[in-house]
Amino acid sequence: MSNSSEKELEFGDRLVAAREARGLNQTELAKEAGLQPAAIGHFERNRRKPSFANVRALAKALKVSADYLLGRTQDMQGATTAFRGEENLSSADREHIQMMIDLINQKKRSDG
Repeated sequence: MSNSSEKELEFGDRLVAAREARGLNQTELAKEAGLQPAAIGHFERNRRKPSFANVRALAKALKVSADYLLGRTQDMQGATTAFRGEENLSSADREHIQMMIDLINQKKRSDG
């Protein structure tokens, strides 16, 4: 187990750190993520656990990976890269890829 002085950050702590690193307040983050400002406050104080969909929306709005928010990776920098060369893609390119992923998932749900 890790040293007690190296206490792992909880989801709320990571959310605050990522939000502040992006220069957003809770209301701005809520708007970017499509959530209510009160929900952001509850998540940041660890009063409520976000759903998977909310973690995904927060990660996307903050431009970090869900793994960072969930404590699976310690480094916020580079946390958004999922594929080789992804750092060379524009935001529009990333949106197109996400649309393709969403379409494939939608097709799988309708076929299943």
